[in-house]
Amino acid sequence: MMSDPGYLHDNLKLETRRSVVSDVEFQASQVIERLEEAAERAAEQAAEGTANTTGGLAWKSNVPVLTPPSKTNGEIFRVLEDLIAFEDSSSFSTWNEDASQTDAENPAVASVPALDAPSKLAVVSHSVAALACTLDRTHSQQLNSRLASDCSRWLAHLFRLAEITEESSALFHEDPLEGVVRIGRYLLHKRYPKFQEDGYEALTSERPVIYSSVASPLNIVQHLCRQLGLPVRCIQPVPCNTMFGSHQRMDVAELERLIEQDKSAHRVPLMVLADAGTVIAGHVDNLTRIQEVCEKHNVWMHLRGHNLAALVLTHPSVKPVKLADSLSLPLGNWLGIPSLPIATMYYLPRPNDAEGEDVSRINTLPIIAGLVNDLSTRRFVSLPLWTTLQSLGKEGVQTRITRALESAEMMWKALANLPSLRLLSQQPGGEGGSYTIADIVGKQLNPLLLVEVVASTVTFQFINGTEKGRVSPYYDKLNTWLGHILQQECPQLIIDLCELESHGIVLRYCPLELSPDYLPSKEDIEQFTVCLEQQMEVLTATVQLKDVFQQSVSRSKNLLLVQDMADWAGLGGVRYMPDSWELLPSARDELNRLNMQLVERLQSSDQAFSLGEDNEGMAYVRFGMVTTGSDVEELLEMVLSVGKEVEESSRFLETMSQVVKKGIEAATLDLQKENEERLWQEGLLRQVPVVGSFVNWWSPRNKEGGIKGRSLNLNAGIVESTENIYRYHMQLQGGVASAGAQGNRVTPTPMVQTPVGTVSGSQHSRSSSQTSQVSQVSQTSPTVSIPATGPASVLAPASAPASAPAPAPASATAPAPAPATTSSPAPAIASAINAAPIPSVLTQATQAPPTMLPMGSVLESVKTVHVPSALNNEPKEARVP
Repeated sequence: MMSDPGYLHDNLKLETRRSVVSDVEFQASQVIERLEEAAERAAEQAAEGTANTTGGLAWKSNVPVLTPPSKTNGEIFRVLEDLIAFEDSSSFSTWNEDASQTDAENPAVASVPALDAPSKLAVVSHSVAALACTLDRTHSQQLNSRLASDCSRWLAHLFRLAEITEESSALFHEDPLEGVVRIGRYLLHKRYPKFQEDGYEALTSERPVIYSSVASPLNIVQHLCRQLGLPVRCIQPVPCNTMFGSHQRMDVAELERLIEQDKSAHRVPLMVLADAGTVIAGHVDNLTRIQEVCEKHNVWMHLRGHNLAALVLTHPSVKPVKLADSLSLPLGNWLGIPSLPIATMYYLPRPNDAEGEDVSRINTLPIIAGLVNDLSTRRFVSLPLWTTLQSLGKEGVQTRITRALESAEMMWKALANLPSLRLLSQQPGGEGGSYTIADIVGKQLNPLLLVEVVASTVTFQFINGTEKGRVSPYYDKLNTWLGHILQQECPQLIIDLCELESHGIVLRYCPLELSPDYLPSKEDIEQFTVCLEQQMEVLTATVQLKDVFQQSVSRSKNLLLVQDMADWAGLGGVRYMPDSWELLPSARDELNRLNMQLVERLQSSDQAFSLGEDNEGMAYVRFGMVTTGSDVEELLEMVLSVGKEVEESSRFLETMSQVVKKGIEAATLDLQKENEERLWQEGLLRQVPVVGSFVNWWSPRNKEGGIKGRSLNLNAGIVESTENIYRYHMQLQGGVASAGAQGNRVTPTPMVQTPVGTVSGSQHSRSSSQTSQVSQVSQTSPTVSIPATGPASVLAPASAPASAPAPAPASATAPAPAPATTSSPAPAIASAINAAPIPSVLTQATQAPPTMLPMGSVLESVKTVHVPSALNNEPKEARVP
């Protein structure tokens, strides 16, 4: 028999087919491991600070057309590794306004979770499912039907549901809402016999109605109506309890009243969407009474919610029950395994139960509505679930769900006694907490009671202790801030920010939506509780001091309280207003610049201050969160004092710009007048090119004559001639030789002294105590000044005689300036200049601008001023020694 050629051929074909499945499994496993290693390697390099600079380049290299040459598998997977291990930095920078250019150039490492053995098996199963699609049609349909029926029986036994007698009583799909959509389509065909022929016209006489609690997400019923082609008015919201029981549970008495009202109005009650654990707060409706109402009025009941996962803890001796007409089981979320399909379990009426109806039509309705798994598409949707359930086994499924429910129970107990914290989720263990997860596993509880006593979600909210109902918008900001801080400080717990229409922004912890590797331990929950208590102390202190802050700001004439602060949970915001502030278009920019400089100064001492901008584009100072014992008055005094310093510094720079410009203008006019006088004194013959040389040889010029340069004395506010500088080879001030000269000889007064008008008329003044503070401002903003080692003067020398030596450079050792006398017209300016470490050279320009420089500028357009000479057309330089 072994030598039979036919047998050998068939055996070889069988081994070949088996090897194909093994090869696919082996290659898929290799690909998964390779991608995981690439993600781990990128994360390790980023943590060590040695990230590969070439990582993430695949996101930037867009190829508009397919390249002619083919690529190898290695090249393809190298690109795929780069796309999976890194995030697209360009899309990140488009929605994140705080992203810098460096963030856009250096892609962030993606968060790729590690897969355990069942998760890898589920991913590999998708590859095997794609391979199974290549089978012949008959074989693939039989295989698909076998996989679906196995999963249906296993789930019914695992969750202790009523026995499954038909293969069409379980639907597997990838879209979370696809199951309820097909249930709704089945009900339309069932309740409207001509719906298949007439379409929407069959619904005009009697409108269908879908009932859903107001505590449930509205997008679910909206999606249902869009897929079924129904108007939104087919949705009937059912209010929640207001007098007795949880305020998140559906009011069953109101539900029955609405059903009877719709019936009397010739509308068709189609379906009731009940919750066994609402999405955000995790509350469970009164399932027993809802089921009675639905059976009484012949309305389909669909059940959903995370608390259904607790059915796997039902004792084996408990008889299976029918909780609803259909249930949604998102097994991928509950088990923490990606890419598992959603299972929708449903119970159709038996043909013999339908009196007076066509039996054949009843049997074909599930096929028409798509409730029967579509075998013609050759999509093996149930294959990943089939392999995963066998990999975990009943014990593995129960262990994972038990750990998640125990984590929610520990979290609820840890937060139950915290002050100023409102728990909005259902208490685990039922009323009074009489049951624990450990007790439930060993007790024979009814499945309906079991679903009601467990807690799948922990939802909490910070309040002031007296809040009832929805909190104020400010508390929404506080809870948003709290959620972000907890996500940063306690990454071991995954906290979500949600919004309840009846309560506002809340924080939510749902362990059934986490992978088993991300479930926190008891120590993690304790650390989280400690961190939460610390942040709540900050929130409480901020709330208590907010009124004090607003009252203090209202009493200050230089601070304006900012009312419109969107998405800011701190103490508040103020805008510094100078005394001479006028609401002019040109002054708005100056006020913005002043407040921005103020925030920059404040941040150097305390990072709690930040820059804000209102809807009109006006800048202001934002106060962050404060701790207990913070002195609000001291914080505001700091803002006022620093604001005064910045304001005075801006005025000082504005005055200095006026003095220098006026001095340059006065020096230019003096040089022009002196040049004209020299022409008349020397005569015209000296100006002729050839004759002038002979005249100069015959009658040399007087060395003491010629045009004298000009120096701007910032201390005295006058423009002086420079003959003393070239005669004594040093800078003299006030007729007294500076320190370092031989003796204190008295020098003659300069021949020309022209006062600068803006100095004496300036209203700028500064006390000696303020002068030391200006030096700090000048270090952070560009300023112009004279170095403290030399006298404050701006030199504008003309062409000096050949025998006269050049003035000493600014870097040379200069004598210390003499103290300013009381007769000086601008002593405050001199003291501010000498105290401020400001550059000694002015920026370059050919002519001083005719208008005043803007506040905060430092004569950025002046470095060397060229004063033209009418005699020889050579520029005269103005320097700062």
